[in-house]
Amino acid sequence: MSQLTRLQQTHKEIREMKKERKDIKTAWKDELQHNSRYQELLEELQTLKEEKKQIENHVREQTPGEISKVEDLTHEIKANEELMSDLAFNLLMKDEVVELTDEYNNRYVPQFMVRFKKDGTIEESSKE
Repeated sequence: MSQLTRLQQTHKEIREMKKERKDIKTAWKDELQHNSRYQELLEELQTLKEEKKQIENHVREQTPGEISKVEDLTHEIKANEELMSDLAFNLLMKDEVVELTDEYNNRYVPQFMVRFKKDGTIEESSKE
């Protein structure tokens, strides 16, 4: 079996398993919808979430400078992580070893992942 054939077969198996998982989750959610105690707990949970949100908003209003700083730091961290990713990828493309260490001598190595995304085109053979 070729690598591409194995890749296609694995993709098909994953799609079938995801469909089965979705069907089971749908049945499970239907059962929960008919459970009165579960519905009561959902309502209590919603009330508690709203109260929690009010408290969080009150604290945010008292510390607007810190909230702004957290948002700025979050954006800077994301931008720097993207920069690190680009730099590491460029080094790997040049066949250089990419490895980092922190102040505690913990070693960090890059981790890459390939994902497949539906591109919206349909092959001629699958139309038939």
